[in-house]
This record gives sequence, structure tokens and C-alpha cells, in this order.
Amino acid sequence: MKFWQAIIGPAVTLLLGGLLTVWLVRQAPGYGTDPSELDGRWSAESIARLRAERQAHQNAWQLYAAYLKGMAHGDLGASLAWNRPVAPLLGERGLVTLRSSGLAVLLGWAGAVLVALACRFRAAPFVDATSRGAAAALLCLPSPALALVLCLAFRASVPQLVAGAVTGLAIFARVLLPSSTVLSAVEAEPHVLQARARGVPAARLVIWHVFRCAAPALLSLLAASVPVAFGIAVPVETVCNLPGAGQLAWLAAQKRDLPVLTALTFALMAITLVSTGIARAWSWSGPELAERRAA
Repeated sequence: MKFWQAIIGPAVTLLLGGLLTVWLVRQAPGYGTDPSELDGRWSAESIARLRAERQAHQNAWQLYAAYLKGMAHGDLGASLAWNRPVAPLLGERGLVTLRSSGLAVLLGWAGAVLVALACRFRAAPFVDATSRGAAAALLCLPSPALALVLCLAFRASVPQLVAGAVTGLAIFARVLLPSSTVLSAVEAEPHVLQARARGVPAARLVIWHVFRCAAPALLSLLAASVPVAFGIAVPVETVCNLPGAGQLAWLAAQKRDLPVLTALTFALMAITLVSTGIARAWSWSGPELAERRAA
């Protein structure tokens, strides 16, 4: 069972996700058409040759099998829209997104956890109400709209800073309420109530008895925030005109660039599976579970 969960399960998920991407792109309206056919300078023979070449790539199974064969040799194909190999294109754009959103995810998650801790154990009703109201407002406000407001405020001079700020605020809004729920549940555990009754200092109570037990669930929230950050990056980078992986996904979808979309799907699914696997491994080594296994 462990082997299935650790190796075979993620591999099957990746393969099925890639196949679904290929099938969906092929079903998109306008797939397989070429604007060159509208050029009156092309002869009938040239247009027939173009159609024959496209017809050879209409079978989703054959397309996917050829793609997997190339990927096994380190070849992710060539972009149809950018006329470049996909691997370096994805690497360049991915670094931009990592620089703009990587630290923002961590800061947004850490800020939400710290605010939740302060509200739970410092009895700060004003901070609690303000933070919950801000989180609700951020959840209701679309990320592209927030990005547009910040771009106008900064006159689009720092698109990476704007994209990072929007990502951090969005992660903060999504993590605050679940983290508060997790901490509230741990706070009601018998060992926490017993420690509080014994007069354990507040700092030790929070760090040793509450945060340590809640860390696996909080880390799972951090892992779940990683793919969410990429979903936020797609519209935000498009609005900010930031040449990252999110903007690349948007443009590739518009241009029906199948090699780029397939590579992005594999990359995002791999990141999601790895981050989730790390969270599961960390939670399995948590103190409570270790005691249960020992018992």
C-alpha cells in the first residue's frame, strides 16, 4: 500500500492528467486550423500538404505516446507559437514566477498562521475581527482586479512586486480561516487543557502543546497553497504583463500550443504531488502519530 501511494499512484495521476490535457486541447474550438489557409498566395497543393500534416497529428493517443517517448529522452517538444524548445522556455518563465510568488506563498501562509495564533491565545478580538473581515474581503475580490488596482497604484513599474503582493494576500486569505479552525481544534485537546490548568506559560503552551501538534495540518495548508499560487499567477501575470509561467499558460491556451500546455500540466501536477507527499511524510513523523505507532 505504501509503495502504491508513494510511486505508482502519483505516476498514474501524472499520466492521466497529461492525457486529459491533450484530449481537452484537441476538443477546443479551432484546434487544427491554420490562418495560413486564408492567405491567397498559398497554392492548393500547399494547403493540402498543411492539412495532411495536421491530419497526421489528430489522434490523441498517438500524440500523447509520441510526447511521452520524447519526454523519456529529455525532449519536451517544440512550442508551436514561440517556435522554441519547450524546456528552456518553461525554465525561463518558471524562474520569473518563482521569484515573484515563491516567497509570497511562504509569507502569506506564515502571516495567516501568526495572526490565527495571536487571535486564539492573546484574546485580541479587534485583531480577530479585522483579520477575518480582511480575509473575507480578499476572498470576494478577484485576484486580477486586485492586481489591476496595484498596477495602477504603482504605475506597473514593479510587476514582480505586484504579483508577489497579490499572491501573498490571496494565500493569507485562504489560509487564515482553516488555520484558525485547526488551532481551535487542537486547543480543545485534553493535553492542552491539562497544561493550561497546570499553569504552563503561554509561550510554551502555544509552541510546545499547540503549534507542534497542529504543525502537520498547517503544513498541509502550505502544501495546498503551492498549486493555488500558480492558479493565481495565470490571471495576475497576464494583468501585470509579467513574463512568467502563468502568462505562458494563458497565452499557450489562447494559441492552443499543445506541447507547452502538456509540459505545464506535468510540471504543475508534479509540484502538487511532491508538495502533498512532503506534507504527508511530515505529518506521519509527527509526535502524536509517532506515539500511536509506538503504542
